[in-house]
Amino acid sequence: MSAPTAGPTIAIQLDTVEALAAELAALSAELADDAALCRSAARSLYAALDGDAGLSAGSAATAWASLTDVVAARSGAVAGTLVGAASAYRIAEARRASRIAAETPGARRGGP
Repeated sequence: MSAPTAGPTIAIQLDTVEALAAELAALSAELADDAALCRSAARSLYAALDGDAGLSAGSAATAWASLTDVVAARSGAVAGTLVGAASAYRIAEARRASRIAAETPGARRGGP
């Protein structure tokens, strides 16, 4: 029986992941603002248009607001996930570096 081989290596740039997370968080906030505007527009459409036209236009704006809320929430969730993943990776790398430094011959004696 042969020893298992290492899986494929994945390389990421943590600063880039964190920048993407920041952009997604900003997008989430903008979308949340847009959803509020859509709800306001829906109220205006209901009031401004009579009958079925007002009902249809107001309902469409309300549905759009709901969709925008969902996209905002999910963008925010992905941003949070990316921040958490980058943070966890940085912590793991710092621990690994400390462990390697402690195991390196001469590291405890102050030199090679």
